Amino acid sequence: MIDLKGIRNIVLDLGGVILELDVNRSMESLSELGFPGEENMDIIFSKYPFFLEFETGRINSDEFIGALTAQLGDHTPREKILEAWNAMILGFRPDTIKLLSQLREGYRMFLLSNTNAIHEVYYNDLLHMKHGIPNLTDIFEKVYYSHDLNMRKPDHEIFQHVLADSRLNARETLYIDDTEVHVKAAGDQGMHAYHLRLPQRITEVLC
Repeated sequence: MIDLKGIRNIVLDLGGVILELDVNRSMESLSELGFPGEENMDIIFSKYPFFLEFETGRINSDEFIGALTAQLGDHTPREKILEAWNAMILGFRPDTIKLLSQLREGYRMFLLSNTNAIHEVYYNDLLHMKHGIPNLTDIFEKVYYSHDLNMRKPDHEIFQHVLADSRLNARETLYIDDTEVHVKAAGDQGMHAYHLRLPQRITEVLC
């Protein structure tokens, strides 16, 4: 359990913390469409810059789909590409949604995620369909997305932006992420930072 003594603000990562993800599902689906995706995601990001450009909002959804289509061939339907790209998103667990609702009664709650415009629509649609909540903005005081901010974790600037924009005292703020380098970056800004290691779940460390 995380000691919440002195904590007034909680900032959460999205994928792997409150949203169930399996990135390999998208890589396998894209590979079936013809994308050379045998490498891991980090290698793909460095080899194909349009993934990172999309995640930081430097290209829009149509430009991203166009870049993927160029790799796959013009014969690939847009719907199939969208389906493959969204395949990694598995949805939200009911116990996680219940926990978030409980936490917001006692803490200021924020979301900080490296994500993109296509995924944002998809996981919010799932949230609405499965849990009756229209958008993550209905759970959190404010959501911070890399594609809106044109910066991403683990860059220190994105953590500095969250702290300044919502006027948070870093020493009163807990950050939780499943990626170690992101946790370190948050800690470098003076935040209490916790590395959630799979198969550990947020419902096991917060209550």
